[in-house]
Amino acid sequence: MAQSVLVPPGPDSFRFFTRESLAATEQRIAEEKAKRPKQERKDEDDENGPKPNSDLEAGKSLPFIYGDIPPEMVLVPLEDLDPYYINKK
Repeated sequence: MAQSVLVPPGPDSFRFFTRESLAATEQRIAEEKAKRPKQERKDEDDENGPKPNSDLEAGKSLPFIYGDIPPEMVLVPLEDLDPYYINKK
């Protein structure tokens, strides 16, 4: 069974984006591609599939449920909060 990687709302959900984060994302992408049959790969842009969270769209204010970004994390790369992008580069 696949492990759920949903980010819990709140100030603890902010994580620095590191080389290890990138490696973990690349590994998840490779595992996902290996699991899917070749025929299924053609339909990656399925209309019925998961969609990005419109509340976390670039340029919008961060929803209050996440709280304030810790001062040491301002202006540095962070991991994406939207679970839609967990397997996207």
